[in-house]
Parts: sequence; C-alpha cells; structure tokens
Amino acid sequence: MKCFVILCVLAITYAKHIVKDKEEKKPVCEGIKVHGKIHEEKVLINGINRPYQLSYYKKNSTDHILYFSYNVGLQNESTFMIGYAEAGYPVPKPVTAVKNGFATALNHKEEIIYLGGSEGIYVRNLTEPAESAKTHHLIPNHDIWDIFYKHSLYFIAFPSRRLYKVHSHLETEKVELIHEKLYQFVIDGDGDTFISNKTGLYMIRKDSHHRIHMKGATVFRAFEVNRKGVAYFCGQNEVYVADKEKHSLVEIATIKNIFGLTFDEDDNMIYSDPHQIVKLLPIDCK
Repeated sequence: MKCFVILCVLAITYAKHIVKDKEEKKPVCEGIKVHGKIHEEKVLINGINRPYQLSYYKKNSTDHILYFSYNVGLQNESTFMIGYAEAGYPVPKPVTAVKNGFATALNHKEEIIYLGGSEGIYVRNLTEPAESAKTHHLIPNHDIWDIFYKHSLYFIAFPSRRLYKVHSHLETEKVELIHEKLYQFVIDGDGDTFISNKTGLYMIRKDSHHRIHMKGATVFRAFEVNRKGVAYFCGQNEVYVADKEKHSLVEIATIKNIFGLTFDEDDNMIYSDPHQIVKLLPIDCK
C-alpha cells in the first residue's frame, strides 16, 4: 500500500513537471513591432537586389500587383530597372520600355502607375493585364529621381534634384517655392508638404511658405503616405511619423536596413530590404 501511494505521488509530481515544462515552452510571440503591436513577416518577393520605390495596387479581392525598382547591375555596379510581381507569382517581370527605371508612383483614382527613368516618365493602365499593358511615354527629356502623385503629378529631376509639377496639358514647371536640391518629397492628407535635403527633414504647412525643421533623423531612404493620408519616413533602420505639434519625428518601427515602403489596401506596411519585399501583418499575442 505504501509503495502504491509513493508511486501515485511520483506520478502526480512527474505530470506536474510535464505540464510546467509545456507551459514554459509555449511559443513566444515574436515579430516586428509597428505602433507597439507585434506583426509577423510575410515574404512577397525574395532574391532581388536592392528593391526601392514600392507601389502596391489591389486589383480585386484576390489579386494585387506590386511595382518597384531594383538593381540589375553587377555586384559593384548600380543599374536599375523597374519590375512588377503579381499575387502568386513572386518572380519579378521587367518593364523594359523604361530605360534605367528608378521611380514609381500610383494614381489610385485613375488606376494608373507612373514609372520614371533616365528618359522621362511613362504611364501604364493598371486595369489592363500586366503582361499586355502598354507603356506610354508621358513626360520626355527628364532624368527622374523620384515621383509623387496627389491631385497633380510631381517629380524630382536628376542631377539638379529640383522639384517639378506637371500641369493638365503635360507642361512641366519648376516649383519655385521649393528651391532646394531635394532627396524626397510628399504631401500628406492635411495638405502639408514634407521635403528632405542635405540638412534634414522639413515641413511646410498648407498655404504657407515657412519651413519647419523636424527634429530627429536627418538621412532618409523613402517617404510614403498611407491610405489615411499619414506620411511615413524611412531611415536606414527605423520608420517614423511626424509629431506636427512638437516638430519632431516619432519612431514607430525598427526594421534593419530598410530600403523602401508602401501600404496595402488595409494600410498594412510593405517594406523592402537589400534582398526581399515583405508585408507586415498584425498578430494576436494574447
């Protein structure tokens, strides 16, 4: 009888240890924090070299297309091309009509994408099948550094790095208000403009000419505005948003060696690093 009791006690103790071990070995909720919430990484495209200038378009409930520029040169060279990848087809296909393609921007309202290269800006209709969509030469005689669309088309030319606005008859005009040599440019949902130059990031309020220096990071790789109109700023290893009242940047994510940024239809972040493009999806860690 005594042996039976001892065996029972040992069995219960062993069982408790097993339960405890299982509890201690529960999967740890890991991922990238965005605005304080854990997100898992879903790789969309892998094995590409330095993808920049991401633009995401949702075609319907199941299909999407992602445009971007990437390096096709040798290891110590930089020769960029614009490519695209559709849902379920992670191998990028090049847009060969755009020579030295480097910049992309979406016009969601008209469902077109602008593609910039060394011979100007081209346009493609996103409602057409990507394989057969025609690439029309829209703005010639400019080497394009960056493109942005909000009500009108804007671009930064290279090597001057001056900002231009495209008018309704495709006439281009220098934006005289912004006379600096720029790296990036966006207009957010409030109509406030953000520019970056060699000294850092500046905000110009709507209907104002006054530049407000934004405290924080000074070197950026990408600017992007999400579907809600919030501007995001990518440093080398961080993503920021602006605190407009305190005139400073707020870090909302740490992502090692980030190159580019865009958002899907639900405002999930899509970022690129030196070799891949990744979507971040929130997960429940309760």
